[in-house]
Amino acid sequence: MPRLCVISVTFYTDASDVRFLLAQQLCRLATAKQIHLIIVDGSPPEIQALLWQEQSEYVEMFRQDKEKFQGKGGSLRQAVKLAAAKLEAQGLKAAIAFTEPEKVDFINHVCDIAQPLLEEKADVVVPMRNKNLFQQTYPIEQYHSESFANLHFDSLAQQYGGFKDVKVDWTFGPFAFNATLAKKWLDYTGNSWDAQMVPYVRGVRNDGWRVHSVEVNFELPSEMKMQEEGNPIWSSKRLHQLNVLFELLGSVELS
Repeated sequence: MPRLCVISVTFYTDASDVRFLLAQQLCRLATAKQIHLIIVDGSPPEIQALLWQEQSEYVEMFRQDKEKFQGKGGSLRQAVKLAAAKLEAQGLKAAIAFTEPEKVDFINHVCDIAQPLLEEKADVVVPMRNKNLFQQTYPIEQYHSESFANLHFDSLAQQYGGFKDVKVDWTFGPFAFNATLAKKWLDYTGNSWDAQMVPYVRGVRNDGWRVHSVEVNFELPSEMKMQEEGNPIWSSKRLHQLNVLFELLGSVELS
């Protein structure tokens, strides 16, 4: 039985989209590495059929229950619930790790990320990108916007004891947590990126969770950088993401 389960959520309308192709790669790498992966997918049936061809002994696909679990946040909660149920029967220390599907290289590092959880040294782990690889492999606009956001949220978080001795890569996206703490994510109702971050912020702030950071030599797929760098559509999206995160974490959760 697995002690680690990776979860991800997907929604695609075009099978030629870079992100769809990367999601396929994520599934294949998980199978090759024998990492258990659960994907909750909200794509239309014709796209879903293509993605679901990647199912294997290690990769499980589930349709998004859009009545009970709406939006990206709802998909995340559905995936957490499925993973927690899968791991609960073991009675062993187990970890759930989340990644966006396009972050294929995450699979290569997830065992290192989960280790502090399995050794009971942490309640949640937020991996940190190696700075040089972050700068080299990401669109330059994203590197600067996310570096700025990380500094801002670090300054806000210092008022809470659990964040005083650790720097968090707030904008990376992936995280991992002790599977017994799944309820914190299941009880949160946000439907955007906040569904990833706010539960562990509240866990540290209100419940004394121990948060660890593990540096990983993560590389973003080159297809992502080629598509997004120098593209004003993506620059605008980054600005929107910053504004959302500043409102959710800056004015509500950390102040």
